Order: sequence, then structure tokens, then C-alpha cells
Amino acid sequence: MAGNVTLTASMRTNLLQLQSTQSQIDKKQNILSTGNKINSALDGPTSFFASKGLNQRAGDLTSLKDAMGQSISTIQAADKGLTSIDSLVDQAKGLTTAAYAALGNDAASIATRKSLASQFNTLKDQIDKLAADSGYQGKNLINGNGMSMDSTSASRAAVNTITGVDNARVTNVISSDTYSIRIKGDGSVEGKTEDITKAERAHGLVGLKLSGTMSSTLGSFSDVQIEVRGANGRSRDFIVQDGDESRTITYFDNTQTIEAKLATPAKSGSAQVSTVNVSGTIEEGDIFTITVEGQAFSYTATKGDVAIGQNAAVNIATNLQTSISTAISSGRLQGKDVATASVQTNGTITLTGNTTPGVVREMTVTTSATNALTKKISESFASGTIVSFTVDRRLLESANNQGNGISVIEKKVDLQIQVTNSNGAQVTRDAMNARGDGKLSGGEQSFTFDSGTVRLNIDEDTIKQAASANCSANIVTKQISDANTSNDITVQLNERNTNAITVSAVNLSTSGQGLKLDGAQNSWMDRADIDKAVAGLDNAKATIRSASQQLSTNLNIITTRESFTKEFSDVLTEGASKLTLADQNEEGASLLMLQTRQQLGTIALSLANQSQQSILRLF
Repeated sequence: MAGNVTLTASMRTNLLQLQSTQSQIDKKQNILSTGNKINSALDGPTSFFASKGLNQRAGDLTSLKDAMGQSISTIQAADKGLTSIDSLVDQAKGLTTAAYAALGNDAASIATRKSLASQFNTLKDQIDKLAADSGYQGKNLINGNGMSMDSTSASRAAVNTITGVDNARVTNVISSDTYSIRIKGDGSVEGKTEDITKAERAHGLVGLKLSGTMSSTLGSFSDVQIEVRGANGRSRDFIVQDGDESRTITYFDNTQTIEAKLATPAKSGSAQVSTVNVSGTIEEGDIFTITVEGQAFSYTATKGDVAIGQNAAVNIATNLQTSISTAISSGRLQGKDVATASVQTNGTITLTGNTTPGVVREMTVTTSATNALTKKISESFASGTIVSFTVDRRLLESANNQGNGISVIEKKVDLQIQVTNSNGAQVTRDAMNARGDGKLSGGEQSFTFDSGTVRLNIDEDTIKQAASANCSANIVTKQISDANTSNDITVQLNERNTNAITVSAVNLSTSGQGLKLDGAQNSWMDRADIDKAVAGLDNAKATIRSASQQLSTNLNIITTRESFTKEFSDVLTEGASKLTLADQNEEGASLLMLQTRQQLGTIALSLANQSQQSILRLF
């Protein structure tokens, strides 16, 4: 065709060779720039798709490894909480040891145990808070399966309608149960025999007795305290206390006196006149003595002599004067130097002697007063308690402590609370019991069963009303919420989801569905209450140990799988790279050779062109 340029065969061959070389150079440059010898399915479909499959699998495993890492963090968070809870349980165990060392019934030991019980409850609350705070990204492996049990509000309200009972509830509920609560007793009061004996010996008391009936409006389970202050030869104060009420009785004050004075001396033919004055504070049992001419006349003051409104001094003087006058007229003083005895309205006794002309007839008059040897004391208190005893001064003063000091008498009251569960097991707290042996008192009282612990707050002022009416009511426990798996975590271990592990959450709260660790009971007044706390702690330790082993096993499995997944993902990536990655050295050398070939092709094309240029020489 006219106008077309036709290449020679040699030029076309060289041109095609240059084009092929350039294509290979472009391909090598692309390989060197990407690092891959296969960049698309066109470069090698078999290797391309095989590599892509391996890389996709490696990517899936990398995503699983990240999820495993988060699961490991969740388990580690739970383990930190578990370790801290275990430490608090050990601290609580130390409190029980201290409580065992303070098992006495003295006020200091009781106060110590109450304080330790309060600290125990604080630690228990902290265990629950630690368990609740150990979650990670919405999952908490140590705060449980969600199941909870409690008493019904209606049954609690029924028990709380009993007079003297409040805040009825059931703690540490392990299983459903029904508890029948009954209040019994007539409220009669008595004292612990051993305490009464000790108080009598310490203070020289005789016939010490606690009696009466517990008040229905101001009752009290509190101990009776008797304190004596003073010293021999001085006034004594007896302070009798029942709960918040106190009575002070002062006696043996040594202010009673009887004194003889010579009014008119005896002279020849003139009678001697002597006076005797009775004065001071006179108590029942005080002894007054007048000795006339060697003859002693004594009188012991009676309750009637010192009754309110009576003039005790005149009463004493009158009785003494009567005895002396009788002795003068027909008794021991007949014919003696004393002639008459009279008493004045102020209580002064006047003794007049006999007279004989030319003879001085002197009479001897001496006096003495002695404190009462015994004194009866009886005090009534608003609680209904009556404390009565007789003080024997000789016993009081002969005591090693001169009778001083404080004695505590444990009060026993005929009143009890019985709690019986549906299986017939019964727990009783009785105010007649000795302290440390399930003794009923005011405040919170605990009744422990295998299914839970019934707790009641007792108002000692009014509980007698419930006992008099023989009141009873039931408290019922049941399941409040179902168990669930919301806190469990499932960890996928391979990309096909054919291998997975589930880490089940455990309950390390102190509830009956968890550690079964109940609060301190009855302020640890009884050894049995401390024993129950120790048993709860032992169970908690075993539960924590089991949970720790479970978490540790799951953590080791997931950690191992995480390491395997990382390493296996690297293997897959490396395998994929072997199918697609280029050898840079080889490809570089190939490129250099192609560039050389390109230069040679250019020269060959130039030579082929020169054959055409030779025609120009003809012109």
C-alpha cells in the first residue's frame, strides 16, 4: 500500500526482540519494586491463591491471638482479686485466734471479743467488695453464677410483728428452708450461784440474792454489779448497779455517839448528877451502852427506832433509861450509889446519885457506842430485778481487801427463744444459760443451721411481752434469682471454631452460694460462735484454693494456645511468602542481564539499519 513503511526482516526481528526484552525488564522492575515474584493471579494462579489462603488463615489466627490475650487479662484480673481475697481470709483467721485468747467472761475479754467480731465483719464486707471489683471488660470470673437466695419479705415482716423482735433475717442462705421462731418463759430472775458466792466472800455479804420478775416494759439481761468503797472505821458506800440504774447505800458512818458528862460532883450530903447524851446518825443495829457502877446496860437500835419521822436519839435514850430505872428499883443497881434515872425530851438521860450525911457517894458512869454488826440491804430496779443481801461488818473488815472492790453477778432470766427448721433441728438461746453457752441477751442473736443463719434483734425492754404471750412466727427462705453464665468466657482456639475452651466464673463472694462465710455471730460471746467462724474460714480457703487451681489451669491452656497461635501464624505467613516473594539478588542480576541484552538489541537494530543507509551512497 502506498505510504506504508516496510521494515526489513532483520530490523523487524531485532525490534521484536527489543520489545520482548523491554517487557521482561518492566516485569523485573515490578518484581524488584514490590518484592513479590507473584503479584496477581496472572503471575501464577496456583501460587497466588495458595499464598492468599495461607495469609488469610494467618490473619484469622492473629485475630484469635488478640482475643486470647484479652481472655488472659480477664483471668489475670480475677486472679489478682482471688489472691487479695485469700489474704483477707488469712487476716480474718488471725482475728479468730485472738478471740480464742480472750475467752474470759470479764468485761475486758467481752469487749475484746466484740471488737474482734466487728473487725471480722469489716473484713467480710471487704471480701465482697473485692470480688465485685475484679471484673475486666464486663466479665468477672470470681463474682459468680448469679444465683441468690434470701428470706421472703412477707415472712420477715411476720416475725418483726412480734413485740421485742426486729430486723429478722436469714444470712448465709445455702438452701431453701422454713424456720419456726418461738419466745417462751415467765421472766423470773436469779443470779449465777458461782458469782454470788464470790461476791459474798469478797465483801462480807450474807444471803446475797437476785430475785424478781423481768419487767415487760423496762426489762434487762445485763449483769448486776456490786461495788464497795471505804475503809475500816470509816463510812462505807455500797453501789449496786443493774444495767443503767444505780443505787448507793452509805452505812457504818461512825457519827452515832453516846457521851457521859459530870454535871454536879458528889459532896458530903449532896448527890452526884451525871448526864448522858445520845446524838448523831443512828442506824438499825447500832449498839449503845451505859455502864453504871460497873453494870452495863445496852440497847440495839431497831428499824422502828430509826424509821422516818422518829427521833432515834430519844428512842435510844428512853429505852436505856427504862433499863437503868428497872435495875435501880429491883435489880442490879439496887442499893448502889445511883438513885434515879430520867430522860428529857431532847434525849438526855440524867442520873442522880444517893446521898448519905457525912459521906461522899460517887457513882461511875461510862458510855460506848458500837456500829451495827449487820445491815440488811434490798434494792429494787426498774428492770424488775431485786438485789438483797446482809452486810456483816466483821466479815467485811476481815476480808483481804477490807471488803472493797467490784463484783459482777451474771443475771439469769427465765426467757428463751427457740428456732426450729423444717427438718426438726432446733437451736435455743436461753437467758438462763451461763455466758458462753448460748446465752440470750439484748441485741442481735444468731441461730445457725445447715441451710442458713437466722438472725434477730432483741429488745430486752419489751421481749418479756412476747414471752408472756408465747408468741411465734415463721421465716421462709427461697431462691431469688437463677444461676446464669453471663460471666463465663469462651475462648476460640482455632480459625474453624472447632476448638474452644470455656472458663466458668466462680462465686467468691461470702454468700451461701459462694464462700459460705457468714458474719460474726452473737458478737462472739460463745466459743461455739468463734468455732463457726473458723469453720467458715476453712471452707472459704478450700473454695479459694479450688478456684485458684481452676483459673491457673485455664490460664496455662490459653497462654499455651496463644503462643502456639502466634508461632503457627508466623509459619503460615512464612509459607505464603515462599510462594510469592522474589529473590532480590536473582531478580537484580536478571534485570542487569536484560538491560545488557537491550543494549545489544539496540546495536543489532542499528546494524540492520545501516544496510538500508548504504543505498544513500549511490547518490
